Amino acid sequence: MYFVAKLIDESYQNTTVNEILEDIGKKYNIDTRKDYLKVDSPVQEIKFKYRTYSECVKMLYKKAGLS
Repeated sequence: MYFVAKLIDESYQNTTVNEILEDIGKKYNIDTRKDYLKVDSPVQEIKFKYRTYSECVKMLYKKAGLS
């Protein structure tokens, strides 16, 4: 059996890390709860152009100043 990674193609403005993770979870049927921040962080703008979920999380954390 083969699994194909779901590539995320979304953009967000004036939202938070946790809201973005929640939206991705709903749209792509991914359990994102383990990646939520305890203290949510605002994101002015971010664009995911056909990225894997793990790439998106890394990009979000970087935007939030966590990496």
